[in-house]
Amino acid sequence: MLNIFKHAHFLPDAFGHGGNKRTAQIDYLLSAAGIEVKQAELTNTIASGCKLSFYLSGLLHSTNLRTDNKTKYAIGRYKAIFDRFVQQYRPDIFIWESTIDYHLLLADVLYKHHIPVIALPHNLESLVAGNKSVFSAKSSPQWMSEELDHLKLCKKVYTISREEHWLLSNHGMNVAYLPYYPAPPAEKFLLEIRQKRSGKKNEPRKAERKILLLGTFHNRPTITGYNELLRHIQTIKGIHIDIAGFGSEMLNDKWPAKNIRVWGSVDNDTLARLIVNADSAVVHQQPSSGALTRIPELLIAGLPVIANIHAARSCDVSTGIMIYDGHDELRTVLSSGNFTTPAVLNRPTEEHAFSNYIKTLIKEF
Repeated sequence: MLNIFKHAHFLPDAFGHGGNKRTAQIDYLLSAAGIEVKQAELTNTIASGCKLSFYLSGLLHSTNLRTDNKTKYAIGRYKAIFDRFVQQYRPDIFIWESTIDYHLLLADVLYKHHIPVIALPHNLESLVAGNKSVFSAKSSPQWMSEELDHLKLCKKVYTISREEHWLLSNHGMNVAYLPYYPAPPAEKFLLEIRQKRSGKKNEPRKAERKILLLGTFHNRPTITGYNELLRHIQTIKGIHIDIAGFGSEMLNDKWPAKNIRVWGSVDNDTLARLIVNADSAVVHQQPSSGALTRIPELLIAGLPVIANIHAARSCDVSTGIMIYDGHDELRTVLSSGNFTTPAVLNRPTEEHAFSNYIKTLIKEF
């Protein structure tokens, strides 16, 4: 039996934050396809060598980068940890989600040992505003070439967004698109919400429309985007704004208006009630990479989604999402109250293509 290992920074949780959800989707696809995968325990692997050997290894690795001595040591130490893992467990195939910081060095070590790597970056870190390279200390997007140099070592890269697929393809990589779709427990939960919303269709229209802002507010582009959004829509007459999600409680004191309620992190029952009672969700984000998991989830739940062009990246307008380019356009849409229930999203065919590729790769051994 082949030794297929996988490493991710997040635990699989279909009801967690975006990273947890993406990992849950990938784990589900592998399990459903009957592909047995072992989790790589890299944090417990002890590096072989001394501080000097780590430093020299890092020095040789980073000859083209301006790195300080501490960084050179860290590079050498991480490479030694990953080398030790390969020697101890001898993986045949490696499925790699943790494409961030020093874990980018995994690609170098696995490539050196001729181990095929299937990468599934949750986003391109070098395109997230404020992110700095751990190697050169450059700010985004100036270190994009560093990140791409590691991804180029992979046998295949699966992106969560169409835009990243296009970008990596233009850099000569073997790339495929694997959109996010919730794992079955979350899918079932969302479809139940849709059914409850469907039962409210014949109720009289209320004078006050409920708008839901939902997201992971520890994510910098998300909280920046929503603060910008609230400045422009808080004064629209006839709307009530509910704000919920991981970290949203940090907005409690910033937006005290009577028509704004900050729920903070909520349990599934409360989340379900908020979605059932909402007339629409508004998703606003600053330019970033990756793709937002909450948009397909809200569409599956039957809630109309209004999103700005940055949040709606990779979204197909045929799914029922409404896309706006400026705040005046958004105010017009919200004031109109013309929201249409989106069609049900089916599991994407790209999921089958992903599973089949792994199976084909296994047959080559």
